[in-house]
Amino acid sequence: MGRWHAAAARRAEGDVVTIVDPDERRASTLAARFPRAEPADDPSVALARHAVDVVHICAPTSLHVDLARLAVESGAHAIVEKPLAPTRSVTAELLDLARSRERLLCPTHQFVFQRGVAQLLEARKGLGRIVHVGAVICSAGASGQADDASDRIAAEIVPHPLSLMARIFPGELASTRWTVQRPRAGELRISGVMGDVTLSIVVSMAGRPPINLLHLVGERGSAHVDLYHGFQVTESGQVSRLRKAARPLTLSGQTFSVALENLIYRAIHRETAYPGLNELVRRFYRAVSSQGDVPITEAEILAVAEARDALLGILEYTGN
Repeated sequence: MGRWHAAAARRAEGDVVTIVDPDERRASTLAARFPRAEPADDPSVALARHAVDVVHICAPTSLHVDLARLAVESGAHAIVEKPLAPTRSVTAELLDLARSRERLLCPTHQFVFQRGVAQLLEARKGLGRIVHVGAVICSAGASGQADDASDRIAAEIVPHPLSLMARIFPGELASTRWTVQRPRAGELRISGVMGDVTLSIVVSMAGRPPINLLHLVGERGSAHVDLYHGFQVTESGQVSRLRKAARPLTLSGQTFSVALENLIYRAIHRETAYPGLNELVRRFYRAVSSQGDVPITEAEILAVAEARDALLGILEYTGN
């Protein structure tokens, strides 16, 4: 992820000054893409050597806490790949530390900042009362990995759909009653009830092809977001025999049109992967320079961390 973050930083008019990786060859290879970037293998040395405003932490999850703490204590703001920390309590400690140093700390929940999700939030007004939200994620990120690694990667994916649900239903995620099943390694089936809205999350390390879809179902219509590509399609809820018969054609036609327009947009804006990341980084940099709001609030960050704690706690309790 480091190269995508570095590219996003440059597009947000940031100046990449150092690339840190314990593998000197990898650090040098990426640093060569940026005129002023120096490779380094020790984050403490790199932070002491350079005046750094923002640190992007793209290291393995087990290193997030120590690196985030190091960045903040050095006086830098930090963007951290998800999950920000292993638990809500540790997440809160990091946020408290950042606040005490007047620094910003932000997890990389980039899906929230996709054009398709922005359109979804607007379309929601016309969908009527929401009755169901569902996410389906099939990832190739654990190919060839052992069972414990597949489980870990699946758990690291869960904050993405949770961050979307926290944005769609501000302040309501904490009230959700969850159930979780793990039929085999790397497979999670999550169900929830939030008031009168049902939620579902499916994470699969084995399902193919790789997909990442979000569905919002309302009483007057539905919206579907392709999160791998960053576009959304809205369906009217009007009912007739003709609409029912024509739905496969109208939905496929609409999807083709929107997907093509989105592909052209991403090509023009050089967004070849991870749609939403560039926008998240741009907004974070604006917040750092005090020209905009924090892209992800502490309330959202803690809500996602608390929900993830609850889900993993259920798995541990049930022995799955």
